[in-house]
Amino acid sequence: MKLKRFTRLLILSLLLVGFLFLSISTFKTQGPIVSATEEQTASNRITVSGVGTVKAKADTVEIILGVTSDGKTAQEAQEANSTAMNNVTRALKNMLTPNDRWETAYVSLYPQYDYSETGRGTLIGFRAENGIHIVLSQTARAGEIIDACVAAGANTVSSIQFSLKDVESLKLEAIKMAMQNAESKANAALQVIGKSITGVESINVSDSYYPPIPYSYTKMEAMGAPSTPVEPGLLEVIVNVTVTYTF
Repeated sequence: MKLKRFTRLLILSLLLVGFLFLSISTFKTQGPIVSATEEQTASNRITVSGVGTVKAKADTVEIILGVTSDGKTAQEAQEANSTAMNNVTRALKNMLTPNDRWETAYVSLYPQYDYSETGRGTLIGFRAENGIHIVLSQTARAGEIIDACVAAGANTVSSIQFSLKDVESLKLEAIKMAMQNAESKANAALQVIGKSITGVESINVSDSYYPPIPYSYTKMEAMGAPSTPVEPGLLEVIVNVTVTYTF
């Protein structure tokens, strides 16, 4: 009986030792649990700027011109101005195409004073002004339109402003150029240290639009010039980007 009891205890002891050995081995094989966050490592980054510039010739021109009339009375100045302005708009309408348009830009009537003698201001008459805003779809016609209006009675040409109908397409083209410029800079810098771009972390884009400076005429230029040459010049769209790449 004692021998059988001893044998049972020995077998149980061996089984317990074996179980403990297997548990310790499994723990060592698996090792400590590591979270996914701890396994991630931050990527290296490089931030560069790029610029893209696109130039194009204007396809739209805006003109502001009109008539200035003086008279001893307000009625005299206004009547003279209305007569001259009607002649101008009649000549203009005969020259405009369906793609062109015009509208009134300003109308004013005010007294004029002479301060040279008493310093207190002596009423010497009245001045009436009427101006129109003209938009032409063909920039080459700007000179002939101005000449026709001046011949009909216009004596002021305030400004000429050139623009583009579709600026957005130029901006998109400039963005592509700016991004290519930024990528070239990043690649050039990373090649020095034996690295390459692996991704894009952020992009910031800003754009600027620079039309030609408007040309202004004086009253004497409008009345005395035998012809009016008008050159549209080039419009410029500039896009700047700031790009952060990973490597």
